[in-house]
Amino acid sequence: MRETSTSHAVSQGKPPSVKKLFFLLSFSFFACLAYVCCDLFKLPLFTYYPAVDEYVFGFAKMTESQGPAMYWYGWIVNASLFATIAALITTALPLSSKTTKYIAHLLWLAVWGLLPVLFNSLNYYWTHV
Repeated sequence: MRETSTSHAVSQGKPPSVKKLFFLLSFSFFACLAYVCCDLFKLPLFTYYPAVDEYVFGFAKMTESQGPAMYWYGWIVNASLFATIAALITTALPLSSKTTKYIAHLLWLAVWGLLPVLFNSLNYYWTHV
């Protein structure tokens, strides 16, 4: 059986770089933040109508002729674009290793702190469907 490069690196004890880990952590924070904002302020990149297989740019209200609208796909794309740009900028900042670790701990706390806000914003869809 052939080893992959990932398993080979792990077996040799090479951890991923601090920059990569910081990028992933800041991406997850900014994705959570952007997703909650897109949901609360109705900012999908596009609206999808699955009944007629149609996409509309931006936010579009539900209509009887097109069926129910799905905003989730547009929220995910918007949040991913914003999070990628914000994480690249954050990772490019000249920070010391100690500062990066401190910020990483704060980002994890912030991600967990955003979960109740997200659940509360989705409450409408759980109770009115």
